[in-house]
Amino acid sequence: MLAFVAAGTPAHAQTARELLHACESLQRGIRVKRDQVLILPGSDVAQCWGFMLAVQQYSALADQNGQTLLGACPKPDTTTAQVLRIFIKYARSHPDKLGGPAGLLAFNAMADAFPCDERKKAQ
Repeated sequence: MLAFVAAGTPAHAQTARELLHACESLQRGIRVKRDQVLILPGSDVAQCWGFMLAVQQYSALADQNGQTLLGACPKPDTTTAQVLRIFIKYARSHPDKLGGPAGLLAFNAMADAFPCDERKKAQ
């Protein structure tokens, strides 16, 4: 019964501003030790980290012709911590876009940071 009630709850689309605040908190408290990332406890920072992990993974998806699905061409060794920094930097430099969906801002940030044309030229 509980799962049914939860499934009926309307989804809340997080704004870029809301995610930016969570990600700034995460950035202040994140510690990287070798291959481990340590984050402070809290649902907001964990939500930001999960969101950035998803952005990192989705940005590398490509179709059978090698065309990336999100229009960004990050290097294979791009880390989630780098995606976090890219998102925050882009969000801060585009305050007019903070009222929109967080996913759209993340998409634009990745496409801006990792243009596919530049990567093809380097290969």
